[in-house]
Amino acid sequence: MHRYKLYKYFIIIIYKMTNCYFCEESPRVSYFSYYCCDCAMLRRMLLINGPKKCTDILKRTLTRDATQIDFKINQEIKKLVLKEIEELPKKEEKESYASKTRSKANLTK
Repeated sequence: MHRYKLYKYFIIIIYKMTNCYFCEESPRVSYFSYYCCDCAMLRRMLLINGPKKCTDILKRTLTRDATQIDFKINQEIKKLVLKEIEELPKKEEKESYASKTRSKANLTK
């Protein structure tokens, strides 16, 4: 039983060693690096732009308050309605073309 626990801990250690130190989900780029591709890019951006600027950008873009959520919902509804309005004439044209071809077929008989 003691060996089983050792193997279990060894597997956990190896699993932790192969995952990114930041997100702990993606595999690391190589054995000797600490981060996956995406987290390494985030780290470089933090080093270049500074943490204050990066956190300000993330707060402005990823965090929304109630008015921004309502505005986004209204924008998405408008997109759906406009898309449906654009599709209506296409459906009517197809129906009218089908009725014309049926009437011509009836006249020739």
